[in-house]
Amino acid sequence: MAIAAAPRKPRAEALQLELQNSDIGTLDFLALTGCELQITIGKRNSSLGKLAPPSQRLLLDLEFLRHAPACIAHLESKADQQELVSLLEQSQILKQQQLARQIHNATLAGPEWHQFWKPQKIPVGYPSDTTSDQVLQALDAITAMADNWLRGDYVADSQMFETHLNTLRSGDGGVILSATQTGHEFFSRWNTTLGEYTQQHACSPESRRTILETVIAKYFAGSVQQWLAPIMSRAENIQQASNQLENLLSQASSAEYNRWREQRDDYIQAMKSLTVAHVKTLKRVINPC
Repeated sequence: MAIAAAPRKPRAEALQLELQNSDIGTLDFLALTGCELQITIGKRNSSLGKLAPPSQRLLLDLEFLRHAPACIAHLESKADQQELVSLLEQSQILKQQQLARQIHNATLAGPEWHQFWKPQKIPVGYPSDTTSDQVLQALDAITAMADNWLRGDYVADSQMFETHLNTLRSGDGGVILSATQTGHEFFSRWNTTLGEYTQQHACSPESRRTILETVIAKYFAGSVQQWLAPIMSRAENIQQASNQLENLLSQASSAEYNRWREQRDDYIQAMKSLTVAHVKTLKRVINPC
């Protein structure tokens, strides 16, 4: 029987949403003397700014939104700068409209999130010996930041934001997918095998049932369940924290991302269903009559 592999997340680059450019030209840039916004636009138009990763582009847009009102107010008093004022107001509105998509690009479509959910080898002792609350704290912190930004509070701790993203890079979302796939393979095969066994042995003698109960207690309850239970608990915590950010940005996310997210969550949920089915099958094996 073919076992469905864990759903692979699309490449981060493929999930980047296209944004409309609203950069100020060179001549307009020079007219911004006296505005803090001039420094922000200078950074965005520099060689490094044009090659900036999604997280830095987001931070520069937030910086623009913080400084734009004061600059607009400063220029409104100058009769010869009304065209520039209009341009800045248009840029401000555009960046506000695109902010959710920009946050999506920096987080859910960023390289850190991709690494976070990339299936990888299950470490020895996972999850108790290798997990940290820092991943969940980083997820909650990024969600809180994004929520504030979308509410119009454009203050951003750049260093802290990048630190939280880097924490996600070494997180265990991908380990959870690998562990879930291992569980899928185990339960799918054994549920089929045990189903065939119950058909071939309609009523087992008492001695055989006793042996089966001992094997189940030792290898399933005492081994498989003890390994799987904390993994599924960790998966639930990671899912809940991830879903909070994903729900916040769901309207801005691409159909491709939302499709992968649904497949990912369904795959993990199916693991729970397979576990329940396995317990029912074991009961039928022990008491087939």
